[in-house]
Amino acid sequence: MRLVFLSIWLACATAAILGVDYGQQFTKAVLLAPGISFEIVLTDEGKRKDLSGMSIRPSGEDIERVFGSRMGSLCTRFPQSCAVGIKSLLGKAIHDPVVSEFLSVHPGVKLIGDDSRNGAIRFDFGLTNSSYQFSVEELFAMNMNEVKSRALSDLDEAHMAQSIVEDVAVSVSPFASPSTRQAYLDGLRLANFSNVLGLVDEGTAVALNYVSNRKFSPQEYNDKPEYHLVYDMGSGSTTATLFTVTPLTNGTIILELIDAGYDDTFGGELLTKSVYSMISSRFMAAFDLDDAEELPPKVKARLLEASEKAKIVLTVNTEYQVSIESLYNDKDFKTTITRDNFEEINGDLMERITKPILDTLKNSKVSAGDVQSVILNGGSTRVPFIQHHLSVLLGEDKLSKKVNADESCALGTTHRGLKLKTQLEKARDVKVIERSYRSHEIEIDNTKEEVIFERGSVVGQTVKKSLGPVENDKVTISLKEDDFLFKSYEVDGLLKKAERLSCRSKETKELVAYFSLDTNKMFELSGLNFKCVPKKSSGGLFNKLMKGSDDSEEEVEQAEPIVDEAEDSSNSTASNSTKSEISKTKSRPVSVSLPKPSYPHIKPLSKTTKERVANKLKYLNTRDEEKLHLTKVRNVLESSCYELRSYIDEHEETLIKELSEDKVANTRQYVADTIEWLDFESDDASLEDVQAKTTELEGKKSELSEALEIASTDLSYEGIKKLYESSKDIMMKIQHYMLEFGTEISEIRKKYEEAGFDFDKENDRIKMKNLAQGDDRMLTFDKVLTEYKEGVTNIGRLADMEADEFGKIAKRAVWEDYNNVAKGIVNMMNDVLLLENSHRDRVDTLNSKLAKLVLRKKQKEEREKKKQLEKEKKTEEDEENNDGAEFIEEDEPVISSATSSTPAGTSTSTATSETTSVSLEHDEL
Repeated sequence: MRLVFLSIWLACATAAILGVDYGQQFTKAVLLAPGISFEIVLTDEGKRKDLSGMSIRPSGEDIERVFGSRMGSLCTRFPQSCAVGIKSLLGKAIHDPVVSEFLSVHPGVKLIGDDSRNGAIRFDFGLTNSSYQFSVEELFAMNMNEVKSRALSDLDEAHMAQSIVEDVAVSVSPFASPSTRQAYLDGLRLANFSNVLGLVDEGTAVALNYVSNRKFSPQEYNDKPEYHLVYDMGSGSTTATLFTVTPLTNGTIILELIDAGYDDTFGGELLTKSVYSMISSRFMAAFDLDDAEELPPKVKARLLEASEKAKIVLTVNTEYQVSIESLYNDKDFKTTITRDNFEEINGDLMERITKPILDTLKNSKVSAGDVQSVILNGGSTRVPFIQHHLSVLLGEDKLSKKVNADESCALGTTHRGLKLKTQLEKARDVKVIERSYRSHEIEIDNTKEEVIFERGSVVGQTVKKSLGPVENDKVTISLKEDDFLFKSYEVDGLLKKAERLSCRSKETKELVAYFSLDTNKMFELSGLNFKCVPKKSSGGLFNKLMKGSDDSEEEVEQAEPIVDEAEDSSNSTASNSTKSEISKTKSRPVSVSLPKPSYPHIKPLSKTTKERVANKLKYLNTRDEEKLHLTKVRNVLESSCYELRSYIDEHEETLIKELSEDKVANTRQYVADTIEWLDFESDDASLEDVQAKTTELEGKKSELSEALEIASTDLSYEGIKKLYESSKDIMMKIQHYMLEFGTEISEIRKKYEEAGFDFDKENDRIKMKNLAQGDDRMLTFDKVLTEYKEGVTNIGRLADMEADEFGKIAKRAVWEDYNNVAKGIVNMMNDVLLLENSHRDRVDTLNSKLAKLVLRKKQKEEREKKKQLEKEKKTEEDEENNDGAEFIEEDEPVISSATSSTPAGTSTSTATSETTSVSLEHDEL
């Protein structure tokens, strides 16, 4: 059992946590693992943030997926194939107003409704295979899976962490609906994350990052709360999150989230649309066009791209020159946008800048003067007129830029994920108290609505609620958020199910429900059971008159938090009482299984659909890996072609001389044909096809390389004779080395034999040890030596020929013999060096072993000698004792046989004692 706990602890200790800030425009991810401390997961291009989205285009009978920044200009060239900025569509239906807003900034994209899920949104990329119509959850899962693969690559480089990324935390908008949060959870499951640590509100993440980075002075630990605001203006929305920071005197810091205001359509994307309206109107006037809606999607996409660039530049500069080549009818378009134009066209949006702040202050009953700082987050807070309006409302000195506006949310999300995973409260740590920014209600049988969790309730709690006595066979429990119905449970067969519970005559059966608001801010019906409760007394006539006819008692209890109940029962007897109270044991509640919920609006993915989609995404990931490998092999083949072509150009004259002009020309043409095949005919080529061409090209290169080696090698008759002589000299030296090795080993053998030890036994042990370690250089050396001797013999035959006869042999045949010997010399010298090192180790081991054996033998002889001396000494002492006993028997003849005989082995002291005893007896006589 301890090993099981240890393995679990080790798995937790070495597992990684991935925190993701999934934005409307950009995605940032942070990795936390042993050896990796809150590090940004970089893109393949080394960027710290990546575009949120992908391009999906047909590729033969398959599809090609390109993620993030790698899309480049694909979205302007093929706008209908791009799925970017999909965050606003998560958990939405096709008839939602957000769809028209999305399509206005993503021209060419086609969205359809999924009838099986009450109109959930699907992307139609115009592919013939209908299975390649993807839901928003699937596209989100693809993005998360791509982030996960990059995180795994980072872990592969870290030696202290396992290459496992299963724990994930993702930031969400504070105003996210239950269906949106469910879409996040479904997408993360599809992305193969086995443990979703939590959905972290963006304001919570930034606040946690701010507090964690802030250094508090000793005087600030005074138990006094400070009010702060996170103003987060991203691409798609704007939020204002109010929180307090309370540094306690014991060193703990309390971070309490109070409330959040928001505008779910006001963000950087809306500012881009305002610039687009200016540029497009000027474009229409320049090209004398009437209807901007009739523009081709590619034109709209390029104008939107220019509008985004203009917005970014105008945050720093006062004007921007728009220049788009061949925009329409092969004509260029140019115009200038100034900052004044930008601010003027957005004049009607100014109230929306401060509205989220005013809303959260109003809901929290906090004044703007109580707020000590406003923490700016999100790229759009860099726009000058945004900061100006905030400073007018709150004061310029309160605008805080102490967090990284791009990465703070990702860092805080990861930190929050760590807290949710460990659930540990350490001293001098930041304790987070998070609240719900919406109220959560229930409705029973479509009648009276009742609030279970009020706005501002602390998340992560469960309450129980009595639904009244079991009188009807069916009950409908509806869950609402801010009076919006999102889920219902219809529980039937109650009367029959309640028969399993036995109650006393004075008790009645009630249906009790358990409602939870978890850390993801998901409101759920988590359980149902039957319970025995005392019947409510009708009261006397006086009570009825006092209560009145229309003031009847409610049958439904107020919701109460779940606490541990301890029930004590005891028997007590009164001294003057004639009754004895017998302890009553309550019947245990009987649980009721929850039915599948029904959804009046968008339905989440079913279990079957999740399994099917997960398999599809797994297939696509496998195909992408195969394509990536094929692309790498293609790139290798292409680069090899160009290298071989340059090689031929550089050595053309020598190659023609050694081979032939036709041979060189044919090789050059083969290279040209291979390059053409790669450019125009290899789209449907398999990995095996490309690898076969690569192997063939390598063979061509090897043939040319041999020709150049032949040209640069001295293969003359005199050169062969010199090679033969040097080869024989090397052979003699090697044999001399081997003789020295053998002589040294023979000397060691002699030492072993003189000392009386078995040399062969110890020598065999060393050989077996080397074999077990894969170190058998002697066998390798013997093989190389045999091959070398054969090569020398062949060279010797050539050297022994007459010059005329030698001249008739083909040059390549001479080179092959020459090359074999030349390679053999290199291999022999390497093996001799290795063999010498091995021999040294062997000699050292044998000598060391001999020294140990000699020492052990000497120690053994000394022990035996000492033992023999002790034995001789013992024998002498025994003889002396025996002589003394005989003398006593002769001097004392009066001693009886019982006292005069000494048993064998009795010590001298015993004998002395008996002698004393005998003397005393003699005196007494």
